[in-house]
Amino acid sequence: MVRGIESAKTKLARAAKHLKAIKRSITEYSHSEPHKIIRARTNGTKERKLTIPTKPRREISVLAGEMVYQMRSALDHLAFDLVQRNPSRIQLGAHWFRRCEFPLCVDLPTKGNPPIPYKPPVPQSVFAKKLPGISAQAFAFIERLQPYYGTGEINNSLRYLAELSNIDKHRYLNFLAASVEQRYAVRFASGISMKGYSVLHQGAKLPSFTGGNQVDRPLSVHRRFRMRVEFNERAALGDACALPVDYLLEFILKQIKAVIIPAFEKLI
Repeated sequence: MVRGIESAKTKLARAAKHLKAIKRSITEYSHSEPHKIIRARTNGTKERKLTIPTKPRREISVLAGEMVYQMRSALDHLAFDLVQRNPSRIQLGAHWFRRCEFPLCVDLPTKGNPPIPYKPPVPQSVFAKKLPGISAQAFAFIERLQPYYGTGEINNSLRYLAELSNIDKHRYLNFLAASVEQRYAVRFASGISMKGYSVLHQGAKLPSFTGGNQVDRPLSVHRRFRMRVEFNERAALGDACALPVDYLLEFILKQIKAVIIPAFEKLI
């Protein structure tokens, strides 16, 4: 049987291939020029607005779900191997493997009736059904990673993974939204130049540019546009919805590779 660390790495390699496919699909979507700049008039003022009549391809959402699955599954393989080695030599239940998984708790576990949240760090008994018999060192490491801490990059990346996984696995394809990354360079009559960057969403008005006074008009405005695809799951991801899909998924993958894999190489 392949060791958990090896199968986890294999799954993360597969996730990396999905990431490349996601980036290709987003590039193809962008090259199809799904956005348009339209001229409009509001209260007698001429404006230019962004419209995105063509939605992101559903394929992107499917590929994202497959990448999320591989990353989530890689963590479970690590947990299974950790428990199977049974360093404490306790009597594991007949069907322990049915409950075994890498815990990703977005909310703090509770105790009592009415339920009261634990104060972190939570006791090892909270994860005993999912991770029976693991060492105190292994538990302490896994507990520190939990999304309910919400302070570090690894905690937040695992929260995003848990939320995206639950949506894709149990509910529906993750919703996507398109936006446009605008980079601009402006040169004014005074000789002053200005460069900038902004992200525009459906219906956004393109900014107009003015100089230091009414006379200092813009002589040239150069804009470059690039399509972005984002997760439209604000209730689950919060401000992370503002990040491109490929960037967010790559961030999660890098955190698992940089933080979790090296630690498990020492634990199992």
